[in-house]
Amino acid sequence: MASGFRFVLGLVAGVSIALTLSACGDHMPGDATGAKVLRNLLEKNGVDAKLVSFKKVQGREVKRENVDAYELMYEAEILFPEGFEAKCADERERGTCAFLGLDDDRTFAKAEVHTSEGTLHFVKSEKGWMAEDSNAY
Repeated sequence: MASGFRFVLGLVAGVSIALTLSACGDHMPGDATGAKVLRNLLEKNGVDAKLVSFKKVQGREVKRENVDAYELMYEAEILFPEGFEAKCADERERGTCAFLGLDDDRTFAKAEVHTSEGTLHFVKSEKGWMAEDSNAY
């Protein structure tokens, strides 16, 4: 009887490990990934800023035709060490102002911290979740 119990226990442990490992590749982007993507996007757009905090507040899967996507809604605190002038009124494509959560022009003073809310977009690929910064996570 004891050997049967050990067999079942071993089987359950093996299945649990297999499920955990198989789920690793399908994890949804979270705080660490979102923070890295936002840092990369700000840098790519020439924004001299430091990400003070980043928190995923919500996420949702989006399926359209043959594309699996994920939207990560976030709140972030962004520090402008040297100040920053955001020209947002004329921004026509998704860029700096979208990542800062701004609709209008705004000037940030030196060392000012801005609380931003926004959404990052990911598309599922063979390499993982492809983010707006053109990296796979």
